[in-house]
Amino acid sequence: MKEVKYAIVYLNIDPNYAKLNNLPVKLPILAEDFQKARKTNKIPLDVIIRGLEAQIDIDKNNRYYLSYLIYYYYEAFKKSLNDTDFEKAKEFLDKAGKIYPDYRLHFYTGLYYKKLGNLELAELHLKQSIKEKPNFAYGYYELGNLMYERNVYDEAIEYYSKSVELEKDFTLGFLKMADVYMENGRFEEAIPLLQKCIEIDKKFVPAYERLGVALNMLQHYKDAHKVHQKALEIDSNRYEIYYNDAHSLARLGNHNEAIKALEKAASLNETDYILHELALEYKNMGRYLQAIETEEKALKSASEENKDLIVLTLLKLYVIIEDEEQVEKYFEILNLNSDFHETAVNFKVLFELSQGRVERVKEILLKEPISNFSLLLDKLDRLDLYVSKLEEFADKNISDSIFESIDELGNIDPFSLSERLATKGIKRPFVSWLKENSMEPKLYPDGVELLTNSLLLSGFNYGLLERVATAISQFLWKDGDGLAFGRLLLRFYQDRILGESLSLEPFIQENVEEIKDMSFTFAQIFANFEEHLMDFDSIVEFKINNFKDALKVFLSMFRIQSTAEEITSVNFKDHNTKILSLFINNINSISNSFLQ
Repeated sequence: MKEVKYAIVYLNIDPNYAKLNNLPVKLPILAEDFQKARKTNKIPLDVIIRGLEAQIDIDKNNRYYLSYLIYYYYEAFKKSLNDTDFEKAKEFLDKAGKIYPDYRLHFYTGLYYKKLGNLELAELHLKQSIKEKPNFAYGYYELGNLMYERNVYDEAIEYYSKSVELEKDFTLGFLKMADVYMENGRFEEAIPLLQKCIEIDKKFVPAYERLGVALNMLQHYKDAHKVHQKALEIDSNRYEIYYNDAHSLARLGNHNEAIKALEKAASLNETDYILHELALEYKNMGRYLQAIETEEKALKSASEENKDLIVLTLLKLYVIIEDEEQVEKYFEILNLNSDFHETAVNFKVLFELSQGRVERVKEILLKEPISNFSLLLDKLDRLDLYVSKLEEFADKNISDSIFESIDELGNIDPFSLSERLATKGIKRPFVSWLKENSMEPKLYPDGVELLTNSLLLSGFNYGLLERVATAISQFLWKDGDGLAFGRLLLRFYQDRILGESLSLEPFIQENVEEIKDMSFTFAQIFANFEEHLMDFDSIVEFKINNFKDALKVFLSMFRIQSTAEEITSVNFKDHNTKILSLFINNINSISNSFLQ
């Protein structure tokens, strides 16, 4: 009796399923695989291949089944290649090549050598594939990818262009052309290509993602935010989009929303750079303990290239909250790194000064002079004079209200502060703002005197200055440009009292990146500051309607040399303009007097 070589069962496939998965409507399957195939929603690849191999073995000239077998050999090749099982991938490649060595053999062989890192052989085979099939769009596309990896961008564009010329709706071709342009900083040229992808497929999330990045890079943050929101409507689980949207939101001054976006990004992919950005946003909002916890978590998983930056941020955070043990720990780590040594010493000086250890600060500066503190030694010799002068500038009603509103943990209670200010007869709008639970950003800087007095009362204590300025800015103005303005006044005060008393242009250069992260609007005014400068008479007549106006007053008064008597003796059209002008003049005057 003749031995049975195969027992084949022909599985009837629904025509729609067959068409979708490129299967014959009658699929040959080995009998031993039949039950396995019936129980699965998708027939396993190895089952399909075994059945087709058996069919061809008993009917070698059946071109119908032969074409399906070759197709699935290549499918198995791709799966093995993606799984980095190169030996198995080569096995399927060879099997397909023995049956029908057409353009596909060269195409997939090119992908095989590319994966192995042999780009020369990959190029030869990919070029052979398009030689054998000149209208093969994917062949040109993969050649474009190969040139992109080699940084041969002109040829990459040429091949991608050919792929979309052959296949008009080839979204990947348009997408990769956009990648080439973005890689080379040509964002404006990338945008229409990405828009073409979206026109072809309105749910093609990678195009939205890249379009958002391109718009961010062109500083079109509102448009970028809209694109990110559209992408998230399609797919709400892409951490990259939340991360990119957080950048847009922060530059628009929406820091509370930026935090939510980064928290979501971190929940989807807890990488060091996402955690680091989240820690910085927590810091911007005065949430220092959360910032530290997040940055510590980032440090545990940090790549070597990011570790020093994270450690530096931790050092700064611990200086701000005045945790001596942790300051020493992170100072020692950075002090051993030549690239970060001076920055570490900077923070060490600021910490020791915050603790009132003046002699220790002098020892450090005499041992290791630092460019940022060339004037500080002289100031320390006359510290009492400085402090008394700062106290003279303070408004007693406001300063007393602040002191009386500090709770047992050392924090300012905004509700208590509001009540005490009202008791002292201060009836301006900002008094009620302090009691609001809403985080809706305020549009103009009423209450600037509360912030300026807080700075004056903090004296030379860097950590206290950071904490108080951030807290008061948030109590008053909640979010948006108000936080950027508060940060700007803080940096001005620190520059005059702790730093080098820079002139306007160097001061802007020193602080523009930080302020840009807080509000891109402010950075734009910085870039063209000369267009916004006013003389003193114009300032007297000027009304501050928003934080942009407040910034223009700040920039103008920064350079004006006047006296407190001149400011107090004239009738300003606007209360906030007068308070801001007087503060800037007073701080400039104290700095200038000790420079003489």
